[in-house]
Amino acid sequence: MEVFTELIKYEPGFLDRPLAELVPLRFLGEVAVDAYKALIKRIDNIPMAQEEREAKLKDGQDAGKALLSIEGKIGELQQFLARTSGERSANGKNILKPGELEKANLTIKQAFISRQIADHPEEVEEVIKEAEENDDIPTKTAVLNKIKYKKELERKTEHREKMQIEMRADAIIYQNILMKIINILPTEPPQELNETEYQELNALWQIIFHRGRFFDEQKESEVKEIADQ
Repeated sequence: MEVFTELIKYEPGFLDRPLAELVPLRFLGEVAVDAYKALIKRIDNIPMAQEEREAKLKDGQDAGKALLSIEGKIGELQQFLARTSGERSANGKNILKPGELEKANLTIKQAFISRQIADHPEEVEEVIKEAEENDDIPTKTAVLNKIKYKKELERKTEHREKMQIEMRADAIIYQNILMKIINILPTEPPQELNETEYQELNALWQIIFHRGRFFDEQKESEVKEIADQ
């Protein structure tokens, strides 16, 4: 932990090292970040002055940011090697020559993570900002989760837009209203209702339920049609 901290403090050009030297630094960074995360989790139970706590948190955050920079640089160097290798995948993308990952002591999974981080600088910056705002340490896992979340959100948005193109205006308006109801309606009603509360809430729910009877009737009709076949 201390070795990595000293490195990033006193060797500002550590990212300029070749791939073969960055990979071992990546391992040191992972060990340091894990150690700092464990420390931050139990720091409230450790006798320590406030200034020291803040210094430890900053060291941990600096280690997390440095590790993300190293991962991104490894991803960039992989892409450079791929572009200059002349190798192409079936879809025309640049790929590394066989054995290049082994020479760099990288597994396929590690190489993929590095490329993801290199390709998503915006997500990296967002994770760093969120960690600083929440007194936490930025990590690769947080970046990968954010990338995954954004891709899923984009997929759902594209699907919704495609569906809306195929829907009439009145159907789109109805869909938007239903989405608003879903977003604000709790998944469960309040617990331990008294008789008056139950009657009032149940009356409102029955109105909503009654207005959606069309869909239940359609479903019953489809089930009956299948049974008659």
